[in-house]
Amino acid sequence: MHRTPPWTHKYWQKFLHNPADLLSPPIIIPELREAPWAGSWELPYLTQSTYTSTKHSFEEEDKVRYRQITSPALIMLHIFSTPTEKSRKRRNLIRELNFLDAIPVEYRHLVELKFIIGVNKLPDQSEEVYEQLKEEEMAIEDELKKYNDLIRLKSLKNGENMNNGKSWEWLRYVGREGARQAWWVLKCDDDTLPLIPNLLQTLLTLDPNQPTYFGSSLGRWTGYHYYFQGMMYGFSWGVVKTMAVADVPNSTRNYHWDEDARMGGVMFSLPLSPHADPKQPYCSPPDRPNPMYSLPPPNPDPCTGLLRVDMGSKIGAWNNWLIDDEQTAIAWHELKDDHDYRNAYEQAKEGFAKNGKEYKWVAPEVFKSVAGI
Repeated sequence: MHRTPPWTHKYWQKFLHNPADLLSPPIIIPELREAPWAGSWELPYLTQSTYTSTKHSFEEEDKVRYRQITSPALIMLHIFSTPTEKSRKRRNLIRELNFLDAIPVEYRHLVELKFIIGVNKLPDQSEEVYEQLKEEEMAIEDELKKYNDLIRLKSLKNGENMNNGKSWEWLRYVGREGARQAWWVLKCDDDTLPLIPNLLQTLLTLDPNQPTYFGSSLGRWTGYHYYFQGMMYGFSWGVVKTMAVADVPNSTRNYHWDEDARMGGVMFSLPLSPHADPKQPYCSPPDRPNPMYSLPPPNPDPCTGLLRVDMGSKIGAWNNWLIDDEQTAIAWHELKDDHDYRNAYEQAKEGFAKNGKEYKWVAPEVFKSVAGI
């Protein structure tokens, strides 16, 4: 479907079997629907970099390490990780590769690159397991002191989880407690390689004032409501703020479900736009299955005003012939092996070089006013 004209999509269901058959309508979460509309939030104003210290007293050589940037970001690129030794090694590899090197120094304050992890629960473990977890926690604390690039979600169910509300808790942290604001907030798996120059260039084609949810639906399971695959997806700032401030009970946010499909389903519960007709479908869904729920929803959503931007083959498995190459891809996935991860990164840079380009984001002229170190 991603390689065919959009006008043909409505005919696909005529001859392709939907393995999920007819979907039931999305369940509306009333507390989220009652939150402020995602299009009502003011977009943060980008500036030159400003900082504050995260320590009240420190040695002279620690000033840079412990300073916290507070000026708004163009994007927050948050990589989901776990409090394990294996994940710690992947974090170190990503630091070594230094993704931000693809951004001119004077604009690096516009991109926040951090890792999102929970905690190891220590009680009720055997002595051997307890000591292993305690040792890992100490290693992570040292890592945090050294790099200052971890966001620890300490209220996650079970301490750390994948399918019990981690994504929603992450959005609540960013929209409530995060030190910064941003135009775009992205979730990225740690086996996904973001192609920074293409990613930034693509996001600049979108309007951050418009409530937006973007990613790739390529290969999604049709038994769930329309969603984007977890390898990488993101939101405009207004959607993040609405998800963050909504007074949704913990039990609703954190019940067990496929995390990425869950986020897609939750998008149907966003507050109605001021121009919505509450009587139309999706605004007040019927209580029975309907063929319309097997198809992508109208875009932008006539109820919530949400724009769902499907990047399709721009995000997907590395070296898959269906997925875009380094000229247009924004992320490559399925890089479980460190060797593959390195090779994919080198391939991206070499592909740019073959086309006479440097693997760097070229900031538009309009961004010159916010340049600075």
